[in-house]
Amino acid sequence: MDVMSRKERERLAHRSEILRAAEKVFALKGFFQTTMNEIARTAEFGTGTLYKFFKSKEDLYFTLIDEKTDEIYTKVQAELTREAPAIERITNVLFFELEFMERNRDFFKIYTSEGGRFEWSIQNECGKKVHEKMVRYIHLLAQVFQQGIDTGELKSFNPLDLAHAFEGIVHSFIFEWLIHPEPYSLVSKAETILGIFLTGAKEGKEEIG
Repeated sequence: MDVMSRKERERLAHRSEILRAAEKVFALKGFFQTTMNEIARTAEFGTGTLYKFFKSKEDLYFTLIDEKTDEIYTKVQAELTREAPAIERITNVLFFELEFMERNRDFFKIYTSEGGRFEWSIQNECGKKVHEKMVRYIHLLAQVFQQGIDTGELKSFNPLDLAHAFEGIVHSFIFEWLIHPEPYSLVSKAETILGIFLTGAKEGKEEIG
């Protein structure tokens, strides 16, 4: 087993401190009103130290997005791959997603409100990474839907279509919640989302028409 050197441990600790400070300042002031000097002061480092880790403010911000999507993907992957009924796993993943967004609302609201102003080259680089994770997640979700179909929990629809439909509903609720002028509990919408989706997907429902 490789033992991390003291210097490497300190480097990683400094990087984490910078990211935590950047998240606080971005959430408070928004992306375009934040400066690297402000992040450095919050992290209690010199501004030059920040540039040893991140080449620009954009690089720092999109690193945060990348690591946050890693955080939620790791959690949902563990849930989707465990042994349990399909609907139970899908329900738990929905709550994971909604709770994660609630904890990080101010941060992700920045991207919703200001994302169109980012440089396209940077936006595309970040978007590609996030898209790759989303594709992996959708295919993993589709496997769970297939398992639910095999056990008779769900109707025999195309599992990939079910995964896209489910996430489409979830993302529309998240987007509306992010842009709504008055804050409300996103998690409170979980039962509505499940009702809309599973009422049409559960095996045994009467056919319409």
